[in-house]
Amino acid sequence: MRNYFFLLVLMMWLPGCVKEQQQATVQQEDLLYPEGDSINIRDLVVHDPCILADSASGTYYIYEKFSPSRFQGLVENAPKGKAGVFFQASKDLVSWSRPKAAFVIPDTFWADDDAGPWAPEVHQYHGKYYLFATFNAWGDTLPPLEGRPPITRRASQILVSPSPEGPFVPFHNSPSTPDGEMTLDATLWVDNGQPWMVYCHEWVQLGNGLIKAIRLTDDLSETVGEPITLLNAADVAWTRKNVSYHGTRYPGAVTDGPYLYRSFSGKLMMVWSSWSTDRKYALALATSESNTIEGPWIHEPEPLLQDDRGHGMIFTDFEGRLLLCLHRYFHYPDTRVQLYELEDLGQRLQVKGQILGAE
Repeated sequence: MRNYFFLLVLMMWLPGCVKEQQQATVQQEDLLYPEGDSINIRDLVVHDPCILADSASGTYYIYEKFSPSRFQGLVENAPKGKAGVFFQASKDLVSWSRPKAAFVIPDTFWADDDAGPWAPEVHQYHGKYYLFATFNAWGDTLPPLEGRPPITRRASQILVSPSPEGPFVPFHNSPSTPDGEMTLDATLWVDNGQPWMVYCHEWVQLGNGLIKAIRLTDDLSETVGEPITLLNAADVAWTRKNVSYHGTRYPGAVTDGPYLYRSFSGKLMMVWSSWSTDRKYALALATSESNTIEGPWIHEPEPLLQDDRGHGMIFTDFEGRLLLCLHRYFHYPDTRVQLYELEDLGQRLQVKGQILGAE
């Protein structure tokens, strides 16, 4: 009887505890984003940041996920209880607007409508804007594999809008990455006029994470053919070969956040991220021997940046500077945006130093 009473009290207490934790998260982020018309880049709480330098409007855009437990109440035009993607805009990379919804997950969507989409990034292509984001259906599982954790339905999808501010609309009510693959962090690359979706095939499912690419139709609405593998995280000496997932450690190496860049000499390069042997997040650089997406891809012997920095992307600002954008500190609410100036050496990239963002 005493045990029954204890369990009853515990069941009554836990929902309130979870609610208080969610409210504390919102309140903590509310302190990070105090009242005012603008937010300094030092204070941006953005994980997996990707900046769109929109030449049509002379405006920079950065995108981040929101959900009922994160940024709820801080995002303009975001319905309560729903998840989606918000944007913040800037004219100078220093002062950023307050969050405003660019996409809200529909009620009938294939993924959970209260789980924030991972790694949102927007690309301008043929006069339209395309949002690439990763969605989760946590209650749906893919076939189990021996020695692997539960493989939930996680996949990347492409959405389209006439404006960088949205609203973005999915082409289909289904992922863009191949059926049966647990995927994330899709991005766009156009190679000799052919658009490709480059993405990560999750280490959770495979053991060792892969970076793959698959052709897209010219309007980016469909994939064409089968994916090709660009690189394997296990082939890199400095990557950590066992990873903690939901509290249990499994063998495997992580691939995250691919982003491609072509140098002034025509060299095709890719930045991507993984966990290093010292358990810290790091940014890697790979180059294509053929200077095409098919590779083969050659790994640099050491990370380009490390010490809990990663998921980078490359863009040219309106002053003509080549910049690297990434996040410092992997875990919320500490994660912040950093900008580094890059030097294009033709055959590789060199980080010159940080110019903006948090320390």
